[in-house]
Amino acid sequence: MRWQLVGDWPLAGHIVPSGTALEGVAGADGSLAKPPTWNNQALPTPLPINARALDQESALQMCLWYEETDSIGGWHQLHFADGIDREAIFAQARNRKRWPPDGVPPQTMAESPSAKRLQQDEKPAQQSSRRR
Repeated sequence: MRWQLVGDWPLAGHIVPSGTALEGVAGADGSLAKPPTWNNQALPTPLPINARALDQESALQMCLWYEETDSIGGWHQLHFADGIDREAIFAQARNRKRWPPDGVPPQTMAESPSAKRLQQDEKPAQQSSRRR
């Protein structure tokens, strides 16, 4: 995963300058396993909204860190390098956020989280009607 800062990043008494290239290590599931470092110090996550994603994995990670609908710090403010398909990355992120942890939707509607929630809500209602 690689990023480049589009602007300065003030950080605990230091400023990581604009143009700094940062590199992190992706885990087996595609998430950030090892955060980027600067001056031999691990940087906090999420990276600032003005970090330009230089590859698809880092673009997806930025989408997972930030919320799509936020008016400040939302996906419309993310920066991707040329050649990265924004809409494809956004679709992957929506899928991952909707169907965590592995990003794969259940095979049937009966297995979906909303169906399970409905089943749990129906059980107390059925029990209370039997008591009457």
